[in-house]
Amino acid sequence: MTNRDAIIAKIKKCLALAKSDNEHEAAVALRQAQRLMQQHGITDFDIEAADIQEEATKAGASSHPARWECGLATRVAKAFDCEVFLACGWPVGKWTFVGAAPAAEIARYAFEVMFRQVKRSRSSYIKTALKRCGPTSRTRRADLFCEGWVVAATALIKAFAGSEAQQAKVTAYLENKHALKGFHGRNRSAGRKLAERDYGDVDAGHTAGTEAQLNRGVGGVGERLALE
Repeated sequence: MTNRDAIIAKIKKCLALAKSDNEHEAAVALRQAQRLMQQHGITDFDIEAADIQEEATKAGASSHPARWECGLATRVAKAFDCEVFLACGWPVGKWTFVGAAPAAEIARYAFEVMFRQVKRSRSSYIKTALKRCGPTSRTRRADLFCEGWVVAATALIKAFAGSEAQQAKVTAYLENKHALKGFHGRNRSAGRKLAERDYGDVDAGHTAGTEAQLNRGVGGVGERLALE
């Protein structure tokens, strides 16, 4: 913990005491909090943002991941009451999960585990069901498989019980810290009428996704990572 973090923690304690039913005690605590904030240049936003974490992990592409990967990131973020954004980079970009502690860490971990699993499942499907396809068709159909996998697997995650107040903090944090733009995943089937075999790829992915595993904990919060 840095000195600034320690000061913010002290201010938060004072603000908590300022809610006391004892009017004298509450007034003293509030004055102490205000004095510390003025002395150290700490704003109301700094206090609110102290509870917010950023947890980053590697994306599968530098700037335009496949639509199924974007879906995985956003669905996991939503399940744990977080927001997520993509930071472009080379050779790969980074997904950053933003939320109140420990939700962001849990979301990042969940994404990493499921991302590894869907890539393994994708590789296996390519070797068994798509081995006779050309490179372009193979990649496109494997993407459809992954889309089905993501929908099924993320549906198994027990939703994190967040609150509107925490979500408001996350929103304010992002507005102050990051100038974000929307991101759109690469859809290799865009503008194409899907054939019966394409829907079969999605169904195969959905079936495989129901076998996803997410059973290790982070920081003693394993129950929040459990799959139903």
